[in-house]
Amino acid sequence: MNPIAARSAPSDPESVERWYASATVRNSPRIVVPDITQGEYIFPRSRQPLSEHPIVTGLGEDAISFVLTQSAYRYMYEIGLLETRYVIDCALNIVNNEIKGASDNEKREALAIVIDEGYHAYVALDFILQMKALSGVQPVEVPDTNGNLDAVRRAFEVLPQHMHHDFQLISVCLAEHTLTKDLLSIGREKDATRTFTQVMTDHVSDEGRHANYFARLTKAHWARLPDATKTVIATLLPSYLDDYLAGDPERGFDRKVLSAYGLAESQVSRVIDETHETYLASMNGYITKTKANLVKLLQRVGIMDFPAARAAFLAHEASAALTSTIRAA
Repeated sequence: MNPIAARSAPSDPESVERWYASATVRNSPRIVVPDITQGEYIFPRSRQPLSEHPIVTGLGEDAISFVLTQSAYRYMYEIGLLETRYVIDCALNIVNNEIKGASDNEKREALAIVIDEGYHAYVALDFILQMKALSGVQPVEVPDTNGNLDAVRRAFEVLPQHMHHDFQLISVCLAEHTLTKDLLSIGREKDATRTFTQVMTDHVSDEGRHANYFARLTKAHWARLPDATKTVIATLLPSYLDDYLAGDPERGFDRKVLSAYGLAESQVSRVIDETHETYLASMNGYITKTKANLVKLLQRVGIMDFPAARAAFLAHEASAALTSTIRAA
């Protein structure tokens, strides 16, 4: 066999064919938002306890729709931020050797992820624009960051500069697995429009592949890192997970939504107070479950096999247990 021909033959053709066959950007028609005035809710009520409170329901369907539309805006903006300012950036760093060690095949997969995630951000923004046109409701806020991005920024402030890209890969691996499970969960909700569910379903069809890719790459990359780098990153990971998964006990967004609809401050406080137990239970349940899943992921990619990582998580758990005991005393 001609050695030049052998070297130039297509490599890993199955992954390429799978992408051409299944990538959402290549085979989905435009997702069209339905007329919001026709009695459907654009966001699951089960995900927004404000929509069930008697003060809000007492104001009629318009108030419920306003609350859920704002929640949908926020969710779609979060998708756009995650994809454009986080996952795409990481994928391009793989392609351009800022994150070192990837093969040409892995770089090609990273470019497919850039295309996929750019499309998901496009769909999210298109969804927002359609909602604005149909409802006449403007978002109460257009975020330029989120909890995920803020947690990574704070981690970078602690880590030496030369470790930033190594940590970025790990953090994206964690985020893509979290997003995949979140999309699966919210896509199963029955009380949102079929269109919202379709966005989640289409998105998750790509995200599972992305999550697996980043897990494979993280496992290989972690094995290549020097022990000194592993020790610094491993020591940070337990507190990073806390920061990344931290909820908003002050519920700033919910307060803005209620105020924007015209509720008096006393009404806003009452709705927040009377839905807070439900909100906290959901938030804390999500944090506990997600953290457990991410620790399992760290085990699968080999990070928890590193002694400093195990020691850091054990010390963190002991510290958290001690803090809980002190607070209960």
